[in-house]
Amino acid sequence: MTKKEKNIISIIPAFVFIGLAVGIQTKNIFLHTAIGFFAGILVYFFFKNKK
Repeated sequence: MTKKEKNIISIIPAFVFIGLAVGIQTKNIFLHTAIGFFAGILVYFFFKNKK
């Protein structure tokens, strides 16, 4: 179970990098990176609370 918990935390940087990639393509890096960060946090808490 602890290994699964450690893998869930890697969702946040994944969403940040996806937001960064979209931001580079649309030339609005900071907005899409911030959106990716908040989406990663929401998904993290969703999966953490789901047992």
